[in-house]
Amino acid sequence: MTRGLRAQASELSRSWHELGSLLTSRRLQASLHTGAASGLTPTKLRALSVLAESGARVGELAERVGLDDTTATRLVDGLVAAGLVARHPSPDDRRVIALELTRKGAELAAEVEARRVEFCRDVLTALGPDERLELVRLTTKAAKALRERSDELMAR
Repeated sequence: MTRGLRAQASELSRSWHELGSLLTSRRLQASLHTGAASGLTPTKLRALSVLAESGARVGELAERVGLDDTTATRLVDGLVAAGLVARHPSPDDRRVIALELTRKGAELAAEVEARRVEFCRDVLTALGPDERLELVRLTTKAAKALRERSDELMAR
């Protein structure tokens, strides 16, 4: 790694750390998520988003949210108790329990996503049109590289 690249990586690391802290802060979450979503932790909100994309098993949800299986099981128990998630036997393998959002969970997930999109729209207004396009393009590219690198590290 060249000195310039190392300095850039260090700056990027600091910026992403700050961004992550801001996006997961309780104050921001509380201001973005009112009503039924206000009682949910950022992890539960992330789980709802993951399940809204496609149903999953507990192990898959755990991996996608970044939890161990035991913690994910407790998380799902709470979402089931709140009426947001339902467990169903998988049609492909009855030993497997599939998770999916209930109607209430799907409505809440859609509301949360709409608020996130509105928040991002507001943030993007601080940039010019070309900067917005570049930020979205580079963020998408960086997310892909992060996923690939993460998969490599976990495969070891």
